[in-house]
Parts: sequence; C-alpha cells; structure tokens
Amino acid sequence: MAAIAKMSDIDFFAIFFSNLPLFLMAMLLMTSLLYLSVRNTTLAGYFDPIHFYWTFTFGTAYGIIISLYVLGFIENYLFLMVSGYGILFIVSFRFFIQVLTNPFKKVIDLFLVPVDDGYVEFLFALVCYLLLILTIMWFVGLGMFAETNRFEQNRGFGAFVRLADALRLFVVAYISLLILNRYKKNGRPSFGAFLLIIFFILLIVLGAVVNGSKFALLESIYAIVLAVCIYREKPKFKVFAVVATFSVILGFALLVLSINLDKSGFDKDAGPAYMAGNSVLLERLLLRVLANADKYYFSLPGNVVDNLEVDSVIVRFISPLIGETQMSALLGYNVGDYGLGRQTIMYHYPSFDVAGGPTSHFDLFAYVFFGLGFGWIFVIFVSFVLSSLLLLTKTGKNNIFYSALVAAFWLRGLALLLEPPMGLAYVFDIFILFFIVKVFGLCVKSKIILNKDAL
Repeated sequence: MAAIAKMSDIDFFAIFFSNLPLFLMAMLLMTSLLYLSVRNTTLAGYFDPIHFYWTFTFGTAYGIIISLYVLGFIENYLFLMVSGYGILFIVSFRFFIQVLTNPFKKVIDLFLVPVDDGYVEFLFALVCYLLLILTIMWFVGLGMFAETNRFEQNRGFGAFVRLADALRLFVVAYISLLILNRYKKNGRPSFGAFLLIIFFILLIVLGAVVNGSKFALLESIYAIVLAVCIYREKPKFKVFAVVATFSVILGFALLVLSINLDKSGFDKDAGPAYMAGNSVLLERLLLRVLANADKYYFSLPGNVVDNLEVDSVIVRFISPLIGETQMSALLGYNVGDYGLGRQTIMYHYPSFDVAGGPTSHFDLFAYVFFGLGFGWIFVIFVSFVLSSLLLLTKTGKNNIFYSALVAAFWLRGLALLLEPPMGLAYVFDIFILFFIVKVFGLCVKSKIILNKDAL
C-alpha cells in the first residue's frame, strides 16, 4: 500500500478496524515484550505504575506503529528512529539500575525528609491539600463533570491542580501507612481506625472526582501499593484482589467517560461507528486506548513530524514551571499551541482551540527538539532520571514519611515518558513543596522546644 501524505484520526480508525487482526496481534506482542523488559526491575510487581506508562501505553502505541509500518504508512528512517530510541531507553534504564548507587537519596534525605516520622509535616501537607481541593472546587469545579474536558476547565488554575495532585499522592500514601501500622499494632481495627479508613476512602474518591482523570483512581491505588512496598515489603497479591481492583478502576473509567460524553452532547444511544452490535461506550473506551498512539499516527505518516512548527526547547521546559498562561503573557503568544503533541493535532485541524490534546512522548520529543544527532543524549537523560527515582523506592524501610514521599516521586516522575517537560516539572513541584513542608516542620518543632525550655 502506498504511503499517504498525512493521516487524521478518522483515516487511522478506518485503517485500524480494516486490519484489526494485525493491529491487535502487534499490540499484544509489544505489550508483552515491554512487560518482560521491566518485570524484574520494579518494586511493586505488576502493580507498579511503570506498567501503566511503559508496558500499556507504549506497548499499545508501539504495536500500532509496527502495524502502520507493515502497511506502508511510515518511512523507514522514522520507524528506525522510534524503534532505536525505545530500545536505547530500556537498555540504558536497566543499565543505570544496575550501576547507580541511588544518586538522589542524600539530597532527598537532607532537604525533604524529617528526622522523625514526619507527622507534623504530614498534617501540614494534609491541610494544604484540603485547602487546594476546596479552592479548585470553588473556582474551577469538579474535573469529572467538566463541560468540554478537564484541561479546558482548568485554564488559569493549572498550577493549583498540579500541586493538589502532588500532595494527593503523598497524603494517600501516608494515610495508608498509618492505617497499616495501626492494624499491625492492634491486630484489629479500632473505632478510631475505622473513622480514619472512612476518611481515607472519601479522600480518595474526592481527589479522583476533582481531578477528573480516568487514571486518577488507579493513581491513588498505585500510591498505596508503592508506599506499602517501600515501607515493608512487596505484598503477595491474590488473583481475586487484582481482578477486583482493576474491575473497580475500569468501572470508574467507564463512569467518567459516560459523564464526559453526556457533557459534550454526545448521543450514547446512537450505534457505534466502527464496532457494529457493540456498546458505543466500549467503542469510545477502545478509541481512548488507541489515543495512546495519536501523536504517532498524526505525525509519522507522510513525515508530518518533520514539518511541525514548535518553539524553543527552553520555552518547553520553562512554561510548565511558571504556567502556560503566564508564559504566554510574557512572550506574547499562546505557548500551549507550540507543544509537540498539540502541534500534531493542529497540523490536521488548525482551528482546534480546545485545551489538551496528544502528549509528546520522549522519543518524538528527542527527535524534534534535539535531532537524530543528539536525541539519543536526551533519551539517556530520561532513563537516568527515571532509574534514579526508581532506586529511591528500593530504600526507606520503616520510614513512613520517606516511603510516602518517594511513592509520589516515582508516580509523578513517570510522566517524563509521556511529556518530558511536564514530567520534570512534576518532580520539581514535589521537591519545592516538600522542602517548604520540611522547613515548616522544623520551625514548628523548634518553637515547641523553645517553649519547653522556657518552662
């Protein structure tokens, strides 16, 4: 089949459903290979979040790329570029895990982790999180019930949402360890522990509803499992528990998707466009999975990736730190429109003005902003940062604050794979946030000591 000039999402869906066995086989194969590539490196087994980001997201995306290449829609050099960067990432990631000696731990311990259990610092983080949640609910609304999408709804308040998400993961992880310790100590739940569990569940649900992401509930579960694995040891997951957990997550994802369709005015009673005889909701969920590869099928066919209009890599890395709204005001243009992922969809739909859109993915980001000559350096940098964050999870037994903090670091840092500038901003957010938290704790504790001495 001759290559086409470019491929819209409508073009891709038609090709996908016309060649369904090829795509499904390639997606399954790549997901399996990527699972095996990290299986022995993770802390939490198949409950580790790297399996969502790397195994599932990139596995399905790479399967789609292979299928499009086999069908003749992708040039050899672009296919080799994506394949080469993917192989380079996983090889260097595994290499760093073997040779590094936890390069970030001393910095984390010195600037972020209290010398005690950090309960005062936790209470401060909890209060800050609740205040942020109330602010978002009051001025922005619930992301789950956004009229267009949560990105559009959060315009101008992205920093608040980002900080709330960082605190949410830490708070959820810390409380889960409090519950675990009380259970281990008492052998059975007390009335106080029961109230804490109720508050814990409500906090998780509220955080997921405010965030509005289909991933939000799963992210909180990841935070809990990671914290437990770091604090004690990897629990043995029974098959029933795994199936039940992911059934709840799938149910939440379908609920969010259903609400999103209702808010956008979509007729859910209409028949599916590509899967005759099936539920339109399930079709939409499948299309959402296919969106893991949207930046690839938008940009690789017809060499579109070589003709995208992006701005400076410096702007890309600074704008998440100070906010796209503020950066746009400083530079005099909408910097959000010049991200690589967003450019891929605007190439096909120039009038697309809704916030959000495809992410960049580290491989395309490396190619576009650093070229074939230096892109490999950026890929190795990403693998170095992520392997260093993963190594943090290998230490910290019986340190409740450290375990919760590192769980948040690892979860947020994995966004480097999907959107490198945002992933680095997430890591920076947590560092600054918990530096402030530690300073606050030191001030409070110093004041208490001084008051005792005065007495």
